[in-house]
Amino acid sequence: MKPSLNRRQFLGGAALLAPGTLVPNITSANNSIKSVQPLAKPRRTMYFNDARHYYLYAFDPPLSMKDAWRPVDELTGTSVNTLIYGVETGGLFSDTKVGIRAMSQLRPFQGAHYWRAWYNMQSLIDRGLDPLRVLIDRAHEHELDFIISMRMGGGPRDPRYQIGTSGSLAGAGGRHRQENNPDFAQKPVRDLRFAWIEELASYPVEGIEFDFAYTPFYFKPNQIKDHMSLMTEYVRRLSEMVRSKGPNRIVGARVFPTESMNRALGLDVKAWVEQKLVDYVAPLYYGYFLLDPNLPFESLVTIAHRSGAEVYPVLQPYFLEHSEHATPAMLRAAIANYWSKGADGLIVGPWFPWPFREEERTLLTEIGNPAIVKESNKHYFISPRLKDAAELGYNHPLPLNLKSAHPELKEDITFYAADDFRSNRVGRVRLLLRVRNLVAADEFNVFLNKQSLAGESLRRTSHRYDFQWLEFTLNKIRPRQGSNTLSVQLRSRPEGLEGGVTIDQSELLVEYNQPQSVSVRPDFL
Repeated sequence: MKPSLNRRQFLGGAALLAPGTLVPNITSANNSIKSVQPLAKPRRTMYFNDARHYYLYAFDPPLSMKDAWRPVDELTGTSVNTLIYGVETGGLFSDTKVGIRAMSQLRPFQGAHYWRAWYNMQSLIDRGLDPLRVLIDRAHEHELDFIISMRMGGGPRDPRYQIGTSGSLAGAGGRHRQENNPDFAQKPVRDLRFAWIEELASYPVEGIEFDFAYTPFYFKPNQIKDHMSLMTEYVRRLSEMVRSKGPNRIVGARVFPTESMNRALGLDVKAWVEQKLVDYVAPLYYGYFLLDPNLPFESLVTIAHRSGAEVYPVLQPYFLEHSEHATPAMLRAAIANYWSKGADGLIVGPWFPWPFREEERTLLTEIGNPAIVKESNKHYFISPRLKDAAELGYNHPLPLNLKSAHPELKEDITFYAADDFRSNRVGRVRLLLRVRNLVAADEFNVFLNKQSLAGESLRRTSHRYDFQWLEFTLNKIRPRQGSNTLSVQLRSRPEGLEGGVTIDQSELLVEYNQPQSVSVRPDFL
């Protein structure tokens, strides 16, 4: 078995990638890193398994060893080199001697999934096996690094130490009400989680991840600012303890997408990376679950890279709503954007179709190779606004309501696209807008980076009275590589029609010229 990647190599991985580029620039490697020892493998691709939905919930007990090893074995042959295991749901998915076991407070069980999880763990314990150690050892057999992820806002909710202030966010991670969350200003709350994490850090793993993104509530609303330094000192205490368990221990933090959003919730991520309390941050909004090719994590890249830390954004699984999975082309668009924005690697969440089909295995292979993604077809889109996320600072420009016609007023929709549209390898670029309450007689104007698209080919289709799709084929005016601004204007409406229109979808389809088989022809009608 090859040696595991140590912490110094892990942090050196960012030096091998030129931030903001899609393809690694090996010539930029730092000589001091080379003098230690060459990288054993690139630290780019992590897979997060939450222990439940596609593992302990999925099988009837007793759990066979084949199924016990499944979270590791299903990743072999892909680009994934690190398994992140979510070990907490009201307790620990381990044979804990310090905390309580997950699901223990739900007995007798009302749901089959809880019953399965409990007795699957028990079936391993009855054989003298720790469910967590089974996965760690299997991961190392397959040369995968193993990081334990602990939900910081999880665990028991002792009513004596809860926030107690009313409020809720339906879309927040865990969907908990604010008043029921543990108040981290209380020492017993911090000490209990410290003891749990100390036990977890005693396992032979490569690192520990503190999951602060699971819930946005850590303090009473009027005490957040005063307790921000308290949380930083708590992270310091945890980090020092984890690193004391071994010289190469990696410490990560799952956080919200922007620096300002984290600060508003009492998480001073800038201080954490500047004081080298964490080695990486993983931005996401947990309860959103929608793939966001425009995830605004650039501020975290800036502060992390300045201090030698790394950024690992999390890929979410769904397109526009939770009932439809993103296509491979959509995932490639997000992957390309994340690499281009300076991500040092990517984390794939556990909510994709399972058991893995060929499509999922292809994703897990492509995700670790920017060169493959670079000239593959992509489907960019604007994710919809979620009220709760917007209230916390994670906003989206759609849906956009133009309330009435106006001869001068334009509204902007910003988006990011990683492709180099000047390349002759780009065969076709199409911009799609779905507009509600639009009629053909409206003077509706569209601009890309201040250039009118009136001269581009437009195909318009009406879908009952609900909406129209506008499909522009962009031959003369194409997006820029990077940030772009799409402007829309409802200049006038026909006589007798007032009110406005709503743009609720905006998509960009990028197709590359590729060699074709002699058996392939243009599509039939």
